Amino acid sequence: MNLVQDEFAIYFEYDLAAPPNKLPNSTRFILISDTHNRTFDIPYGEILIHAGDLSTLSNIEYGVTANWLASSSCPSKVIIAGNHDIMLLREGYPYTNGSWNLSHSDPDAIHFLCGIQGVTNGVYYLQNNTREIGIDRKTWKILGSPLYPSRRPTKHVNSYESITITHGPPRNILDKTQSNLHVGCIELTDALPRLRPKLHVFGHIHESRGFQVVHYDNGDYTIHVNAANSPVGGHYVNDKDKDYNLHAVIVDIVNL
Repeated sequence: MNLVQDEFAIYFEYDLAAPPNKLPNSTRFILISDTHNRTFDIPYGEILIHAGDLSTLSNIEYGVTANWLASSSCPSKVIIAGNHDIMLLREGYPYTNGSWNLSHSDPDAIHFLCGIQGVTNGVYYLQNNTREIGIDRKTWKILGSPLYPSRRPTKHVNSYESITITHGPPRNILDKTQSNLHVGCIELTDALPRLRPKLHVFGHIHESRGFQVVHYDNGDYTIHVNAANSPVGGHYVNDKDKDYNLHAVIVDIVNL
């Protein structure tokens, strides 16, 4: 399940020991999501993006993820929180479950992922804000928002950015559940033709892992990637019969 064109390349299937050659004059993005405290080998890319759900529900697990990200060869790592990552959120989601442990059991790991210590190690936590990362002569402006289907977009997802990261998908784009229901965010779908990011990365709906490229009349395009790394019941709608931990997704985009 790969696609290679002049301006971009998308790789879901490749040999981890010998990843595909990068497109000339491009930036390589490594995309993961919904790792839920699991770790695996990650290929090199200039920018690693994690679209949320770094943990399950226990904040003591963030140490594993922090060490994993720190060990990555990718010089820049951009992360957002998912619905399982309450301890990373500055505001908290609009609900809590009494069974969730909200005590700061591992503050050092949380500070690494969200604070200055992380930034010094190339880890950038985004929560309804942007980060500019320069690669050669290209500057990528990245917007990160911990959006998922039960939480509607706000003013934060309303201006053009090169890369947009949300935890949940837009409606009708890689958002189908095992029950064949489309559960993505309608407002996000409505906003995307105006935003037109080059790359939109998300997860949350594990079973709809895959990619979809949307082309616009003027030649613009958006590469949508559901980068979930954990299946639901061993099943994927778009990527069947894989092991629990799938490869990180590789996306090359030419630096125009």
